[in-house]
Amino acid sequence: MTARVQVVLQSRLSSSRLPGKALLSVAGRPMVVLAAQRAGNAGHPVLVATSDQPEDDVIALACADAGVAVVRGPLDDPLARFLLAASGLEDADVVVRLTADNVVPDGDVVGQLVAALQASGRRYARLGGDDPALPYGVAAEAFTAGLLREADAAAVTPFEREHVTPWMREREGDLRTSLTGIGDWAGLRCTVDTFDDFVAVARILAGVGDPVGTDWRTVCELVAAASDLRPPLPVRDNPLGQSALVLGTVQLGVEYGAANSGGLPSDAVVADVLAAVRRNRITHLDTARGYGRSEQRLGVALRRGLSEHAGVVTKVIPLAEGDGAAAVEASVHTSLRALGSSSVAALLVHRAADWHRPGVADALAGLAAAGTAAVVGASISSPDELVTLLADPRCGYVQLPFNALDRRWLAPDVQSALAARPDVVVTVRSVYLQGLLAAGTDARWPALPGVDGSAVTASLDRAVEELGRTSRADLCVAYVLGHPWVTSIVVGAETADQVDDTAALVHRPALTPDEIERVHALVAPGPVALVDPSNWS
Repeated sequence: MTARVQVVLQSRLSSSRLPGKALLSVAGRPMVVLAAQRAGNAGHPVLVATSDQPEDDVIALACADAGVAVVRGPLDDPLARFLLAASGLEDADVVVRLTADNVVPDGDVVGQLVAALQASGRRYARLGGDDPALPYGVAAEAFTAGLLREADAAAVTPFEREHVTPWMREREGDLRTSLTGIGDWAGLRCTVDTFDDFVAVARILAGVGDPVGTDWRTVCELVAAASDLRPPLPVRDNPLGQSALVLGTVQLGVEYGAANSGGLPSDAVVADVLAAVRRNRITHLDTARGYGRSEQRLGVALRRGLSEHAGVVTKVIPLAEGDGAAAVEASVHTSLRALGSSSVAALLVHRAADWHRPGVADALAGLAAAGTAAVVGASISSPDELVTLLADPRCGYVQLPFNALDRRWLAPDVQSALAARPDVVVTVRSVYLQGLLAAGTDARWPALPGVDGSAVTASLDRAVEELGRTSRADLCVAYVLGHPWVTSIVVGAETADQVDDTAALVHRPALTPDEIERVHALVAPGPVALVDPSNWS
């Protein structure tokens, strides 16, 4: 006897990131209706599983108006809703799980997944999700009705009940399958989790003549054609998956940098800069409680959808005498509220001395243990501070100033300390020395004894010519990334073009050890008063 197939589309109105998205209009109909119609376009029966709460009455009404069948059950127990949807199925019949915020999967996706499940002889299979070959949002799960019933009887944790299938994967194994006819779609998004996602998907499907019947591959090609994504940035081995370029955002919050001549950028310019973050696949943004409006401006973009592309590294406000755990927690709470987030990728103190204040490191470690930050650490200025911090196992992230004039970090004891902690993320700031090294004589250099900006610029230009680099900026980036202990560079930008330009430099080859030695021969080291901008008056 041939097994029956039942598609169950999970939907609710109370989405946390984009409330009401199920009823947003895509291609002239509510998104939940379009998702159901596309899933059923090859003839598979489709049920929308929504909650029995009054706020979801509108989903049920919208589906009824479109002739889409609905089953309703507990809001906080989607697994129970799926059980209700499968009540008429035999144990060998197949349930396909889709969600209403993914409108691209269609009957062909359903058919390929069911065929793969049945050919395997297994009771659970899935496609998409974290498959890098498929756009995010082309995803589905399939399982037998019998396995669903076993899961309902055995799954007890809120996580298992909310996400429907974790117990099944634990019990049956995680069988991954894929689809035929996949194009070059890595990194694309076809889901609707955020407002920006909705705008993108709605624009694309508005131009499709038959939004219900158009093949999923054609929709993916349209998404790819509309995308401005650049190739992924290099990612050096690190626990955060942080790309080799991090965007510094102090310039978005305060007037900053010796080469800054434009002042604080407008909201429109900030939006363009942060769009360039997504376009260039920069994985993390660097900010701080003390960076003026930076966190607030990032929060606007994160809530619109940037949170799906980039994590945040932020710093506690500089602490005063007598400050401790309470001041740290208050600063972090304020940062999270400004960012519109419950957690960040990394949480740092702004100065190494603050790490050593009573209770501070323990408070940071406690925040990491609670999931408020993946790692904690400090922004530091000197090699001695680095060596001390690396001896503390609680420290998992450091940010330090390093550039082609700064040889302090190459001392043997510093390199030994770094080699002993390969787990620590090392992000380098001041690659351009606040713009001086890239701008050269066009910038105003600090008035420091023994510092001749013209001579430094001339020596950098000689290195650029001899090593075949494209510019002083290229040389500076290639020099820093030529050191394997560096995870990433953090570079700020006042315009989107600057983000694009820096990303292009990060894609270029780093200097080899021999080339680094040649830079050392051509470019004299700068005094500490120059190479660390925190010393500038």
